[in-house]
Amino acid sequence: MNSSPLQSYHLPLDLVSALTLLAEHEGSAKIVAGGQSIMLLLRQGFLSSETFVDISCIPELSEIATIDEVVYVGAAATYSSLESSPEIQPYSVLTDSLHVIADPQIRNLGTIGGALGHADPSLDIVPPLLCLDANVVLKSLDETRIVSLSNFHQEYMTADLSKDELIHSVTFNNLPGPHGGAYEKVSNVEGGWPTVGVAAQVVLDDTLSIISDVKIALAAVGDTAIRSPCMEKSLIGSVISMDSISKSSELVSQDIDPLDDLSGSAEYKSHLAGVLSKRALIKAINRAGGSL
Repeated sequence: MNSSPLQSYHLPLDLVSALTLLAEHEGSAKIVAGGQSIMLLLRQGFLSSETFVDISCIPELSEIATIDEVVYVGAAATYSSLESSPEIQPYSVLTDSLHVIADPQIRNLGTIGGALGHADPSLDIVPPLLCLDANVVLKSLDETRIVSLSNFHQEYMTADLSKDELIHSVTFNNLPGPHGGAYEKVSNVEGGWPTVGVAAQVVLDDTLSIISDVKIALAAVGDTAIRSPCMEKSLIGSVISMDSISKSSELVSQDIDPLDDLSGSAEYKSHLAGVLSKRALIKAINRAGGSL
């Protein structure tokens, strides 16, 4: 399959201009910023487009800010800008994942909006955002929609995104109380796609001995990145101990559906998910001020 030739390229300087272009081209236009995901699909012949709308010069789409206890990350914010942002530093679950995404060149170009729009279940950035209960802000000329990230990715490489919409930003709330997070992954090559990736985010009570809340999310074990409700349910309200963590990590296999592929067998990935869940959880608890 051959991709169609590039016929038009637009570089709007404001959001209304970008949304107007999307509306005018009635579904034939594709949004680009860093271009890391979409250009790969074009080269492989899985995607074609006559029109590209580059949003990288729209200032509000590159902003990273905290307003009224809510963190806002513009869709065109790059991985490297997230790595260096003081707004992101309190969320080690995110910074861990940013440090292991590909290489510096990719991180300098790749954007959070591009990743979410791509909807690949193996992306490192998605499980941490799931652990932070992130929302995706979508805009068209006529409407603004806010969709939880857990509902935004509907199935394999399919997102809840209309042809006249673009991803404007990702938001999540500041966390209350003592909290910590971690992301762990195993990959066949350094900086490569995860064979399995696991994010953990915990909130402890004031005694630092009980898990008040916990989120566990995984990459590369299903059609989308997914949470592990079985593991989470077993941990909420529990006293911190190696025994409870070990037992809960065994439950993660009930929530995942990995496939045999070149990265490894489904059985191997299920085992790996348990090992990485335990490792990420221990690190998250220690970072929150607990002791293991």
